[in-house]
Amino acid sequence: MVKFNFNNFNGWIILDKQKGVTSRHAVTKISKVLGVNKIGHGGTLDPLATGVLPIAIGEATKLISFIQNKNKKYSFTIKWGESTDTDDIEGNFLEKSDVRPNKNQINKALISFIGKIFQKPPIFSAIKINGKRSYNLARQNIVVEHKSRQIEVHDLKLKKIINNDVAEFEVICGKGTYVRSLARDIAENLNTKGHIIKLRRHFVGNFDEKDTIFIDFFEEIIHSPSIFDKIKPIEEVLDDIPALFLTETEAKKLRQGQKIRLNSLKFYSDFITKYPNYQKFEKFCTLNNSRIVAIIEIIDGLVKPKRVINF
Repeated sequence: MVKFNFNNFNGWIILDKQKGVTSRHAVTKISKVLGVNKIGHGGTLDPLATGVLPIAIGEATKLISFIQNKNKKYSFTIKWGESTDTDDIEGNFLEKSDVRPNKNQINKALISFIGKIFQKPPIFSAIKINGKRSYNLARQNIVVEHKSRQIEVHDLKLKKIINNDVAEFEVICGKGTYVRSLARDIAENLNTKGHIIKLRRHFVGNFDEKDTIFIDFFEEIIHSPSIFDKIKPIEEVLDDIPALFLTETEAKKLRQGQKIRLNSLKFYSDFITKYPNYQKFEKFCTLNNSRIVAIIEIIDGLVKPKRVINF
């Protein structure tokens, strides 16, 4: 049986997380299957949720923040008439309402949730309060109160009304959006109560369902070369930030932590031509022979390595 050494591997596995599994458990299981320690996930999915969960291996873990900042698409199902303390079906029931919105009322309400809006995260979330996870405090019956945060919803629509009590929705949203909170707030806007009974993530940035693999199937092909067809390059999460090309000598200097004057670089003119207003960007990626070298900042004309990627 062929056994590959994944400790020297850097890239992304796009998992289709199953219902009932925590994101951390999924990462732990893949870590054991691959025999690697340097591993993490690109954005928590609730145990209730299924769908796209990017798993970073090796040096890809240094780019997790980039995948977390990407837009995401979800489908979710709301049950009207009951609220829960978790804002989903796994929580304890709190309040009831006899109000059931119709299609026109729902579509009218959704308009106010598109764009930049403020949202209060669920009390059962991984947000830290004085160093402690919100969900741990909530489980101890400690009163948790989150401040509203600004999020951005790019698209939100009613997919279908399943019956008088249940409706299915679809949303494309930005960083930090809690779909459970969105469902809760939609219900409140419609003068009723509601909670999520089904949730699926369809894409995170460039990673979508066509890229995914199930844990069980993953275990089957672990000793086959076909496993490498399921692994995405580390650079794929950097498609939306400017790229600065380097020579081998320049790349070596950055990897050693040295700063380089921007206008001394061989491909400086090409960079300025492509990005004349580069100052508006906070971070850049540097490449040598199409391989990522480092995430950098450009301050006062100096290229400064912020996160070196070691292959």
